[in-house]
Amino acid sequence: MRKPFIIANWKMHKNIEESVAFINQIKAALPQVSDEEVGIAAQAVALSSMKQTARGTNLQIIAQNAASELAGPYTGEISARSLADAGASYVMLGHLERRRLFHEDNQIINQKVRSALTTGITPIICTDDKMVQAEVNGEIHYVFDQLKGVLRDVAPAHLQKIVLSYEPSWAVGSSQTANPKVAQQGCQRIRQTVCNLYGSLLADQVRILYGGSVNPQNISAIMAQPDVDGALIGRASLRPDDFLEMVNWQQPVSNVM
Repeated sequence: MRKPFIIANWKMHKNIEESVAFINQIKAALPQVSDEEVGIAAQAVALSSMKQTARGTNLQIIAQNAASELAGPYTGEISARSLADAGASYVMLGHLERRRLFHEDNQIINQKVRSALTTGITPIICTDDKMVQAEVNGEIHYVFDQLKGVLRDVAPAHLQKIVLSYEPSWAVGSSQTANPKVAQQGCQRIRQTVCNLYGSLLADQVRILYGGSVNPQNISAIMAQPDVDGALIGRASLRPDDFLEMVNWQQPVSNVM
Protein backbone atom coordinates (compact mmCIF):
# COMPACT_ATOMS: atom_id res chain seq x y z
CA MET A 1 0.00 0.00 0.00
CA ARG A 2 1.28 3.46 -0.91
CA LYS A 3 1.69 5.67 2.17
CA PRO A 4 0.05 9.12 1.83
CA PHE A 5 2.47 12.05 1.67
CA ILE A 6 1.39 15.63 2.41
CA ILE A 7 3.95 18.36 1.67
CA ALA A 8 3.98 22.09 2.36
CA ASN A 9 5.87 24.01 -0.32
CA TRP A 10 6.67 27.31 1.34
CA LYS A 11 8.57 28.66 -1.67
CA MET A 12 10.40 31.85 -0.59
CA HIS A 13 8.31 32.44 2.54
CA LYS A 14 9.32 32.15 6.21
CA ASN A 15 12.78 32.89 7.59
CA ILE A 16 14.64 30.60 9.99
CA GLU A 17 12.91 31.89 13.12
CA GLU A 18 9.46 31.65 11.54
CA SER A 19 10.16 28.15 10.23
CA VAL A 20 11.23 26.86 13.64
CA ALA A 21 8.24 28.51 15.33
CA PHE A 22 5.88 26.86 12.82
CA ILE A 23 7.27 23.39 13.57
CA ASN A 24 7.01 23.97 17.31
CA GLN A 25 3.34 24.84 16.82
CA ILE A 26 2.44 21.74 14.81
CA LYS A 27 4.70 18.91 15.91
CA ALA A 28 2.54 17.62 18.75
CA ALA A 29 -0.43 17.15 16.40
CA LEU A 30 1.26 15.45 13.44
CA PRO A 31 -0.07 12.05 12.28
CA GLN A 32 1.61 8.83 13.36
CA VAL A 33 4.52 7.61 11.23
CA SER A 34 2.61 4.47 10.28
CA ASP A 35 -0.36 6.43 8.92
CA GLU A 36 1.14 9.11 6.73
CA GLU A 37 4.30 10.97 5.76
CA VAL A 38 4.42 14.74 6.23
CA GLY A 39 7.01 17.17 4.91
CA ILE A 40 7.88 20.84 4.59
CA ALA A 41 9.85 22.24 1.66
CA ALA A 42 11.57 25.38 2.91
CA GLN A 43 14.39 27.73 2.01
CA ALA A 44 17.81 26.08 2.18
CA VAL A 45 19.07 28.35 4.98
CA ALA A 46 16.37 27.04 7.33
CA LEU A 47 16.76 23.30 6.76
CA SER A 48 19.31 22.56 9.48
CA SER A 49 17.40 24.41 12.21
CA MET A 50 14.15 22.82 11.09
CA LYS A 51 15.68 19.35 11.21
CA GLN A 52 16.83 19.87 14.79
CA THR A 53 13.42 21.18 15.83
CA ALA A 54 11.59 18.28 14.14
CA ARG A 55 13.58 15.49 15.83
CA GLY A 56 11.35 12.77 17.22
CA THR A 57 8.48 13.61 14.88
CA ASN A 58 7.12 12.30 11.58
CA LEU A 59 8.14 15.52 9.78
CA GLN A 60 10.37 15.25 6.72
CA ILE A 61 12.55 18.24 5.84
CA ILE A 62 12.57 18.93 2.11
CA ALA A 63 14.79 21.10 -0.09
CA GLN A 64 13.14 23.04 -2.90
CA ASN A 65 15.96 22.65 -5.43
CA ALA A 66 19.48 21.27 -5.86
CA ALA A 67 22.41 21.75 -8.21
CA SER A 68 23.00 19.36 -11.08
CA GLU A 69 26.56 18.73 -9.87
CA LEU A 70 27.83 17.47 -6.51
CA ALA A 71 30.83 19.82 -6.30
CA GLY A 72 32.85 22.27 -8.35
CA PRO A 73 33.08 25.90 -9.52
CA TYR A 74 29.35 26.69 -9.47
CA THR A 75 28.93 29.97 -7.60
CA GLY A 76 25.63 30.26 -5.76
CA GLU A 77 24.62 26.61 -6.18
CA ILE A 78 23.90 24.10 -3.39
CA SER A 79 24.58 20.42 -4.02
CA ALA A 80 22.23 17.60 -3.08
CA ARG A 81 24.98 16.25 -0.82
CA SER A 82 25.13 19.53 1.12
CA LEU A 83 21.34 19.63 1.40
CA ALA A 84 21.38 16.11 2.83
CA ASP A 85 24.06 17.19 5.31
CA ALA A 86 21.78 20.07 6.34
CA GLY A 87 18.99 17.63 7.16
CA ALA A 88 16.95 17.30 3.96
CA SER A 89 15.68 13.80 3.23
CA TYR A 90 13.89 14.84 0.03
CA VAL A 91 14.46 17.43 -2.69
CA MET A 92 11.90 18.89 -5.08
CA LEU A 93 13.09 18.99 -8.69
CA GLY A 94 11.47 20.32 -11.85
CA HIS A 95 8.85 22.58 -10.27
CA LEU A 96 7.04 24.67 -12.89
CA GLU A 97 8.38 27.89 -11.35
CA ARG A 98 11.94 26.60 -11.84
CA ARG A 99 11.14 25.89 -15.48
CA ARG A 100 9.41 29.22 -16.11
CA LEU A 101 11.61 31.59 -14.13
CA PHE A 102 15.01 29.90 -14.33
CA HIS A 103 14.64 28.20 -17.72
CA GLU A 104 15.35 24.69 -16.45
CA ASP A 105 14.61 22.05 -19.08
CA ASN A 106 14.28 18.27 -19.03
CA GLN A 107 18.02 17.76 -19.52
CA ILE A 108 18.98 19.96 -16.57
CA ILE A 109 16.36 18.40 -14.31
CA ASN A 110 17.41 14.91 -15.36
CA GLN A 111 20.99 15.74 -14.33
CA LYS A 112 19.71 16.99 -10.99
CA VAL A 113 17.67 13.83 -10.43
CA ARG A 114 20.59 11.52 -11.17
CA SER A 115 22.92 13.62 -9.02
CA ALA A 116 20.49 13.54 -6.07
CA LEU A 117 20.08 9.78 -6.34
CA THR A 118 23.82 9.27 -5.79
CA THR A 119 23.63 11.04 -2.41
CA GLY A 120 20.72 9.13 -0.90
CA ILE A 121 18.40 12.14 -0.90
CA THR A 122 15.04 11.29 -2.51
CA PRO A 123 13.87 13.34 -5.50
CA ILE A 124 10.31 14.60 -5.70
CA ILE A 125 9.89 15.13 -9.44
CA CYS A 126 7.30 17.68 -10.51
CA THR A 127 5.66 17.41 -13.92
CA ASP A 128 2.81 19.16 -15.71
CA ASP A 129 0.06 17.97 -18.04
CA LYS A 130 1.68 18.14 -21.48
CA MET A 131 1.51 14.77 -23.28
CA VAL A 132 3.26 13.57 -26.44
CA GLN A 133 3.44 10.40 -28.50
CA ALA A 134 6.50 8.25 -27.83
CA GLU A 135 7.75 4.86 -28.94
CA VAL A 136 8.32 2.53 -25.99
CA ASN A 137 9.51 -1.03 -26.67
CA GLY A 138 8.36 -0.78 -30.26
CA GLU A 139 4.87 0.48 -29.41
CA ILE A 140 3.42 4.00 -29.59
CA HIS A 141 2.10 5.41 -26.31
CA TYR A 142 0.99 8.79 -25.05
CA VAL A 143 3.33 9.77 -22.23
CA PHE A 144 4.06 12.86 -20.18
CA ASP A 145 6.74 14.68 -22.14
CA GLN A 146 8.50 16.10 -19.08
CA LEU A 147 8.43 12.83 -17.17
CA LYS A 148 9.91 10.84 -20.03
CA GLY A 149 12.80 13.33 -20.38
CA VAL A 150 13.45 13.74 -16.67
CA LEU A 151 13.57 9.97 -16.05
CA ARG A 152 16.06 9.29 -18.85
CA ASP A 153 18.69 6.74 -17.70
CA VAL A 154 17.03 6.40 -14.28
CA ALA A 155 17.16 2.71 -13.37
CA PRO A 156 14.05 0.87 -12.15
CA ALA A 157 15.69 0.31 -8.76
CA HIS A 158 16.04 4.08 -8.38
CA LEU A 159 12.48 4.78 -9.50
CA GLN A 160 11.23 2.92 -6.42
CA LYS A 161 12.76 5.69 -4.28
CA ILE A 162 11.35 8.58 -6.32
CA VAL A 163 8.14 10.50 -5.59
CA LEU A 164 6.26 12.05 -8.52
CA SER A 165 4.03 15.12 -8.44
CA TYR A 166 1.42 16.19 -10.98
CA GLU A 167 0.92 19.95 -11.29
CA PRO A 168 -1.34 21.20 -14.09
CA SER A 169 0.20 24.41 -15.39
CA TRP A 170 -2.96 26.47 -14.83
CA ALA A 171 -3.13 25.53 -11.14
CA VAL A 172 0.36 26.53 -9.94
CA GLY A 173 0.09 29.75 -7.92
CA SER A 174 -3.63 29.99 -8.72
CA SER A 175 -6.50 30.47 -6.29
CA GLN A 176 -8.82 28.56 -8.62
CA THR A 177 -10.41 25.61 -6.82
CA ALA A 178 -8.82 22.24 -7.58
CA ASN A 179 -11.12 19.65 -9.15
CA PRO A 180 -10.66 16.15 -7.67
CA LYS A 181 -11.51 14.58 -11.03
CA VAL A 182 -8.74 16.60 -12.70
CA ALA A 183 -6.32 15.49 -9.99
CA GLN A 184 -7.27 11.85 -10.50
CA GLN A 185 -7.06 12.06 -14.28
CA GLY A 186 -3.59 13.63 -14.19
CA CYS A 187 -2.19 11.24 -11.58
CA GLN A 188 -3.70 8.27 -13.40
CA ARG A 189 -2.02 9.35 -16.64
CA ILE A 190 1.31 9.72 -14.87
CA ARG A 191 0.92 6.22 -13.46
CA GLN A 192 0.16 4.96 -16.96
CA THR A 193 3.27 6.73 -18.28
CA VAL A 194 5.36 5.00 -15.59
CA CYS A 195 3.72 1.72 -16.57
CA ASN A 196 4.63 2.28 -20.22
CA LEU A 197 8.23 3.13 -19.33
CA TYR A 198 8.91 0.73 -16.43
CA GLY A 199 6.09 -1.80 -16.20
CA SER A 200 2.97 -2.22 -14.09
CA LEU A 201 4.69 -3.40 -10.90
CA LEU A 202 6.69 -0.19 -10.46
CA ALA A 203 3.74 1.90 -11.62
CA ASP A 204 1.64 0.45 -8.80
CA GLN A 205 4.37 1.17 -6.24
CA VAL A 206 5.37 4.74 -7.08
CA ARG A 207 3.72 7.53 -5.10
CA ILE A 208 2.11 10.33 -7.10
CA LEU A 209 1.15 13.63 -5.47
CA TYR A 210 -1.19 16.33 -6.74
CA GLY A 211 -0.14 19.98 -6.60
CA GLY A 212 -2.26 23.00 -7.39
CA SER A 213 -4.83 24.92 -5.31
CA VAL A 214 -5.11 22.28 -2.56
CA ASN A 215 -6.68 23.65 0.63
CA PRO A 216 -8.47 22.43 3.79
CA GLN A 217 -11.83 22.46 2.00
CA ASN A 218 -10.89 20.17 -0.90
CA ILE A 219 -8.05 17.96 0.36
CA SER A 220 -10.29 15.09 1.53
CA ALA A 221 -11.97 14.84 -1.87
CA ILE A 222 -8.61 14.97 -3.64
CA MET A 223 -7.07 12.34 -1.37
CA ALA A 224 -10.07 10.06 -1.97
CA GLN A 225 -9.01 9.61 -5.60
CA PRO A 226 -7.45 6.17 -6.21
CA ASP A 227 -4.30 7.38 -7.99
CA VAL A 228 -3.63 10.39 -5.76
CA ASP A 229 -1.17 9.47 -3.00
CA GLY A 230 -0.61 12.90 -1.51
CA ALA A 231 -0.59 16.64 -2.03
CA LEU A 232 1.99 19.34 -2.69
CA ILE A 233 0.47 22.42 -1.08
CA GLY A 234 1.48 26.03 -1.64
CA ARG A 235 -0.08 29.09 -0.03
CA ALA A 236 -2.63 27.10 1.98
CA SER A 237 0.22 25.52 3.97
CA LEU A 238 1.57 28.76 5.42
CA ARG A 239 -0.79 28.86 8.42
CA PRO A 240 -0.16 26.21 11.12
CA ASP A 241 -3.87 25.57 11.78
CA ASP A 242 -4.63 25.10 8.08
CA PHE A 243 -1.64 22.83 7.57
CA LEU A 244 -2.58 20.66 10.54
CA GLU A 245 -6.13 20.35 9.25
CA MET A 246 -4.78 19.17 5.89
CA VAL A 247 -2.23 16.67 7.19
CA ASN A 248 -4.92 15.25 9.45
CA TRP A 249 -7.41 15.02 6.59
CA GLN A 250 -8.41 11.52 7.73
CA GLN A 251 -9.63 12.81 11.11
CA PRO A 252 -12.49 15.10 12.16
CA VAL A 253 -11.31 18.67 12.70
CA SER A 254 -12.29 18.55 16.39
CA ASN A 255 -9.76 15.77 16.99
CA VAL A 256 -6.86 17.71 15.45
CA MET A 257 -6.72 20.98 17.32
